[in-house]
Amino acid sequence: MSDALAPPTLPPLDGWVRVSDATDRPFELGPVSVVARTVVYEDADIRERVPATADGPWRFLFASRLEIRPHTPPSKALTKLVGKRASAGFESRLEARGFSDVRRVESRTLRVRVGGSDETASTDGESGSAGAETEAEADVVRYAATVELAGVELAADAYLAVTPVDGEFLLTGGAYPREVRGGDAETAAALREAIEPERFREELFRVIRRVG
Repeated sequence: MSDALAPPTLPPLDGWVRVSDATDRPFELGPVSVVARTVVYEDADIRERVPATADGPWRFLFASRLEIRPHTPPSKALTKLVGKRASAGFESRLEARGFSDVRRVESRTLRVRVGGSDETASTDGESGSAGAETEAEADVVRYAATVELAGVELAADAYLAVTPVDGEFLLTGGAYPREVRGGDAETAAALREAIEPERFREELFRVIRRVG
């Protein structure tokens, strides 16, 4: 069977740039494998508001569509397994992007809307429809972390959502700086002006609620 898999659809992302679109097989269990199509975005606008020395992928989001092959009916056991593997992969993603002291803080469920054509866009920037809109329940985990940029230490929040839908899984997540803890005065001042944790969280949850 071909690995061709449609990318997840996201709401419009003003000020963001897509930096990756890849398909891989994150894990296999005997005859069962998982194929994932993942898109990654970084905040492009915020780079213009801080010194060039602070350039770094410290605010990002991603979305993945996971397909189980051969097709396996959804179950609590399968959802738990996917969630466990997704959490481990997300923590590794954070560490690869320079986040440290990553720790799980809390988890909860969230009702989300999947599909629909209002206010959605495909990952290539073109408008598109993901089909009829349905409701689903996502398992959302919040992490706390630390990230350092140009000698400035920042506290960060990160979220991962796992949503089973129509025999597939949608993973959505991201991280953003929450607070400047200290460091180079000039860079720290610029970062304090650029950091808007409430808006950052709202934008990330808008994606979590509208990915399809």
